[in-house]
Amino acid sequence: MPPVINSDLSGKTVMVTGANSGIGFEAAKHFAKMNAARLIIVCRSVEKAKESIKQIEAETGYKNAEPMALDLGDFRTISESVTQAIESLDRLDILVENAAISTAHKYVQTVDGWESMLQVNSLGPALHTLLLLPLMMNTARTHQVTPRIVVVSSEVIFWSDIPAEAVAAPNTLETLSSKEFCTPEIFKNRYVQSKILNIMLVRKLAAILPKSIIPVTLNPGYCVSGLRRQHEGEEAARMKQMEDDFAYTSEEGSRQIVFSAVGGKDDGLELRGEFTSYSQVLEVSDWLLSEKGKKAEDKIWNEMLELFGKLDPRIPSIVAEYLKV
Repeated sequence: MPPVINSDLSGKTVMVTGANSGIGFEAAKHFAKMNAARLIIVCRSVEKAKESIKQIEAETGYKNAEPMALDLGDFRTISESVTQAIESLDRLDILVENAAISTAHKYVQTVDGWESMLQVNSLGPALHTLLLLPLMMNTARTHQVTPRIVVVSSEVIFWSDIPAEAVAAPNTLETLSSKEFCTPEIFKNRYVQSKILNIMLVRKLAAILPKSIIPVTLNPGYCVSGLRRQHEGEEAARMKQMEDDFAYTSEEGSRQIVFSAVGGKDDGLELRGEFTSYSQVLEVSDWLLSEKGKKAEDKIWNEMLELFGKLDPRIPSIVAEYLKV
């Protein structure tokens, strides 16, 4: 894994979701060492965030980390978290959407009735990002900077696609979420599909956002992680063996978050809308680049906007003001 990129973040505000463990926690430590003016540690509870902050302070001496609660499995708390952010933050320079789960091939619904990996890994981060756009756009205008939206995806995007029958359905997202559709054969690729949706989000944002914002997604590599803690039996043993044999540490994986957040030339403009891996741009899968992939991307984007507009009244005005749709 290439060495970590360093940057001076003096005066800037960084927000990291899922920052209490794994690559999110390690990335937060790197940002702390770069002297961010404010570092927002976002976890499912304030208590978890405070525990993370204690560790960051102990290991780096950094004193400007702040806790924030966000449960991506509950759309209501996403809106509440963003309201809190808008009230408490005067700027947001780097947003890292890192939080994700794996349910070990088990179908689990959120409190909102959506399949949990679809909501937590894809829909939740997308809603969170869109609601924070006004704050990031204002940061760009007021401070003459180019904020970045960093979404953690994975190299698993090359393993599958969004099933054609789901794309052809009247509502692709609702089909992907339905228990009837999620047969064992389909569901074995659900984590992969959620990471494909992350790529689609970044590509769409890059196409329709003003160039004063840089959206970028990344592959952190196969890392030692709590992401696989739900797996049991032989599969858990196999994954533990894979971690022992060739996994990167969480710190090594976090370097790719940092690269996407502060790396690149020309203020990172060459990373805009791209997928990074091992500190360079990597072309996405043939399916994502195909007509089928583009059709799926457009359809899912429109469905997300329709859904989000029903969940939060701020979405239609954000779309109208900031997105060329």
